[in-house]
Amino acid sequence: MKNRKKALIIAMICLAAAAVLYLLVVKMNQKEANSESDDSDDSLVISSVDSGQITAISYEKDGKSLSFIKEDGTWYDAEDKKFPVNQDSLTTMTNTLGAVSATRKLEKPEALSEYGLDSPVLTVRYTASDGKEAEFIVGDTNDAAGGAYLKISGDDAVYLVSSDFADSFNSDIYQLADMESFPTITSDSITDISVNSNGHTLEIKNDSEGGQTVLENGKEQENCASSSASQFISAVTGITFKSHVEYNCKDLSKYGLDQPTADVTVDYTTTETVSSGDSDDSESANSTDDTKAASAESAAENTSETADTGETETETEAETVKVAKQVVLHIGSQNDDGDYYAAMDGSKEVHVISADTIKELIGKKASDFIDNEILSGTLSNAKSIDVTIGSDSWHLAKEEVAKADDTADSAETEGTDSEKAAETTDATADETIVDAEKVDESETETEAETEEKWYEGDKEIALTDLSSVYSDLSGMSAEKILDTAAKPTRDAAISVTVKWEDDTETTISFTAYDSSFHLAEINGEARKLVNKRDVEKLVEDMTALLKK
Repeated sequence: MKNRKKALIIAMICLAAAAVLYLLVVKMNQKEANSESDDSDDSLVISSVDSGQITAISYEKDGKSLSFIKEDGTWYDAEDKKFPVNQDSLTTMTNTLGAVSATRKLEKPEALSEYGLDSPVLTVRYTASDGKEAEFIVGDTNDAAGGAYLKISGDDAVYLVSSDFADSFNSDIYQLADMESFPTITSDSITDISVNSNGHTLEIKNDSEGGQTVLENGKEQENCASSSASQFISAVTGITFKSHVEYNCKDLSKYGLDQPTADVTVDYTTTETVSSGDSDDSESANSTDDTKAASAESAAENTSETADTGETETETEAETVKVAKQVVLHIGSQNDDGDYYAAMDGSKEVHVISADTIKELIGKKASDFIDNEILSGTLSNAKSIDVTIGSDSWHLAKEEVAKADDTADSAETEGTDSEKAAETTDATADETIVDAEKVDESETETEAETEEKWYEGDKEIALTDLSSVYSDLSGMSAEKILDTAAKPTRDAAISVTVKWEDDTETTISFTAYDSSFHLAEINGEARKLVNKRDVEKLVEDMTALLKK
């Protein structure tokens, strides 16, 4: 009996729970039906107006209010008519307002707070020339539906529209500004770049053949890598303004531009087409009637020739010239994001440049451009090598010697046979044979081959062995480069002087710097640090070669 009562109670509880669940499902379905099953046409136009007739737009977004008016076909900032409004940005806004489409219509919406429309993220109003007005408020974004809720004044429905609607209205007035930009400059048009920062000047000059020269504080630096200079030049040509701050700045000190962090000066050239003047016109004005007649006849002939060739006088007068240009960019202080304020010389406009860009421009030293190569030049271009290791020294010289020719004896025999044959011929044949002998001798001389050999005194050094040791040196590279030249404090572990075919010399000495590096002094300048093990291998291989 007790078990039956217990089972009955459990059954009643389950039935009640099922009833409650049923009611909840019905209520949810009704709510969804009321809110989302009304209209879901992707091309549902909910507001339209001739965008060209819109004469005023105002909106609030991100706590900022902006308003614009259109006069004589031009849009102005209603608060400051001198502000350089970007006309394309306003055209985008009017096009957005001209035809507003919804992806869903909620005929019987819940309270506006359910859609974030009680505290909208955007409120837009417009006025048209025919007096038509409208107001749109945009609320929460529905990520699942891929849109935002919108309500139109005078309409009780709530719509779901594309998020692009709100994106057409920028909250920062300077995002709508038509302001200057850094000029477009190509790398090959740059002739000189100079960066002056805190009294330190770094300058890169481009020569006509595409090479670069690096100067630090006016002093030319040697052994600078062209790749590093090219990278620096690319950073300059890639300068862009991240954003705009002020179009008519009257107090540059607010941005640190009264005493700039750095000044970047770029000299470059542009190609322009110009027309040359026609001096014949002034001369013909003072000519006699006969001269005028002759000129007219000549002009007629020239016109006929021009017509035949299809060329015009205007085309022949136009010419292309290179014009020198210069832009100076002042770098100011940093903003809260770490980016830098900037202004071009002579301008009152203030902009922002990213910190990453400025990092590539200022604070650079010549050491940042120095090639990490220790020795450039191949062994084939060397004519002698002097090596000093401790108290031992060697002088290696390259000589060009004739190769042994195994065909010399056979050529001599052939010459003797020719002479014997010549004795039995007539005078004409003699002359022919003599000429043939001259040709044979010339060919023999031409075919004589030479080869290069290296000697240390009278001892020949095998080229393969020398090449292997030479690669120890030519393949060496600096792992660190000092900002300023150091002074060796110890005796050199090894010193090598290479004299080249053009009679120039390169002298390299390696001195212990610390437990990991040797200091390489190249032609008197000691700034490059090389791995200690690389120098030890060079000493070991060179000693083994020369003390054989």
